[in-house]
Amino acid sequence: MKSTILAIFLCIGVVDQVDNEMASVQVTTSDQGVRELQMSTLIFPCNIKEGDTFYFEYSDGVTKIRCGRPR
Repeated sequence: MKSTILAIFLCIGVVDQVDNEMASVQVTTSDQGVRELQMSTLIFPCNIKEGDTFYFEYSDGVTKIRCGRPR
């Protein structure tokens, strides 16, 4: 019998600041706590501004950024 292990790591982010095409964000992960990152605004599928939330969705080996809060 095959055993399947499912690991879910939820990553939710908040935009701190947007400067030209770079965003300072804080990402909270379920396994590592809060991390501060610099991300290009070009990778977001929406227009972002200070205070906006986003999250990472993992599906079939692909990571996607989604705007808003997870459903």
